[in-house]
Amino acid sequence: MTRLPWLRWLDASVTIRMAFAVLTALIAVLTPEPLADVLPWLVLVAVLDMVVVTLDRMPVARRGVVNSLAMSLLALSAAAAGAAFALEGNSAALLILIPAYHAGTRYGRFGFLLTSAVGGGSYLLAVWIFDPEGGVQGVMLAWLAAASLLGILGAWNQRLAAEQGTTEADPAAREAIELIERLHDLSSQMSTGLDALASATLALDLLAARVPSTRSAVLVTHDTQHLVPVALRGSTRAPWSVAEQVTQVLSLGPSRWAPTEVTFTDDLGPRRALVAPCALGNGSATVLVADRPDGQPFSREELHVAGKVTRRVAPTIQAGLLFGELRQVASIEERDRIARDIHDGIAQELAALGYRVDALRAQAGPPGTSMRDNLDGLRQQLGDVMADLRLNITDLRVAERPGSGLGAVLGAAVQSFGSVTGMRTTVTVSERQRRLDPRVEILVHRLVMDVLADAQASHARNAWVTLTASVAGPTSVVQA
Repeated sequence: MTRLPWLRWLDASVTIRMAFAVLTALIAVLTPEPLADVLPWLVLVAVLDMVVVTLDRMPVARRGVVNSLAMSLLALSAAAAGAAFALEGNSAALLILIPAYHAGTRYGRFGFLLTSAVGGGSYLLAVWIFDPEGGVQGVMLAWLAAASLLGILGAWNQRLAAEQGTTEADPAAREAIELIERLHDLSSQMSTGLDALASATLALDLLAARVPSTRSAVLVTHDTQHLVPVALRGSTRAPWSVAEQVTQVLSLGPSRWAPTEVTFTDDLGPRRALVAPCALGNGSATVLVADRPDGQPFSREELHVAGKVTRRVAPTIQAGLLFGELRQVASIEERDRIARDIHDGIAQELAALGYRVDALRAQAGPPGTSMRDNLDGLRQQLGDVMADLRLNITDLRVAERPGSGLGAVLGAAVQSFGSVTGMRTTVTVSERQRRLDPRVEILVHRLVMDVLADAQASHARNAWVTLTASVAGPTSVVQA
């Protein structure tokens, strides 16, 4: 429902006060006192109330002066209501409710106390000056109590409106603030904070103190297939040749997960591995893996220790990974912004400077002259700076994304390169279940983009990129 433009000023508070004015007029009609005697007081109180409303909604700079003037007008309205009650009797009793409620909604406790005091004082002054029939009546106390009670309701309405306005301003932002504050409190209570690497390293240290092993690792997975290493001990590769056995253990389902001993063979010979998975409610899982020679089987007590350590640190690791993803989103956006600024600013200026140097080289004469050789050296240095700058831009744009492998990131980058340059690109990706080290992914990404840039410089129209990535074997990139 849409209000008419001339009714936009009519909010709930104004509607309530207008209702009091209408009720006053109705009571005056039903009582023996003539309506003409009460009507001037009613008009005076209503006009003063509307003047305050108008002042409150005017776009003025000196708000303090307006507040003082509005307070004075409300006090004057309460004085008029008090005098009307003293002179006209019960037919004007409801008039005090208009300034009392308005002052309560606007000034809170001070407002309704001020209007009640001014209204009561005006009543006593009118009785003393005009000496109406009956003099001061005991009903005045009930009259003042009603005014104060309605002022309290107005003050309460003001507080609820302020709280609702604050809540509705941006509920998502308020919820984010509360969540971040809670995360800060929880992080201070945890020994490793919200740091997945520190928690995983702590788990490996706890396991090594009770269970001797040659190599150990903490892995996380969301689908029991793609294993992402979080921390390693005794090896630079994970999860070695035991990955297939880990996947088989996870394929049994969370309800049947338990610390398990498996056997496998790698370049160190026959081995035994301890696999201790732990599932969380969000569908993710943490897996603790440790291995040693085949002649040293794991005891039941060691399996129990591994399961206990995994259950202890798994929630902390998962919390750290989730918090890291939040930080990573902000980091990726900032890195992309910096990369765009460098590419559109410094890189373009350096490219323009290189063109000017090339023009000067053409005018400096044939190679062998002093000026030409100096310009050739300057152009070489400028090219090296441009190459370094391009590598830095690549490093900024490529960040470790736990949910996206090298194939997804590289495919998006090659597609974007083709759409910008007009070159026709084809990408073929073959990835295994385990991801490469993030540093290796960055190097591969940089290599592919450098080759594409060289192909563009040689006026190539088509480019084919074939990627084969595996942690157990060599990673190959073929470009044509």
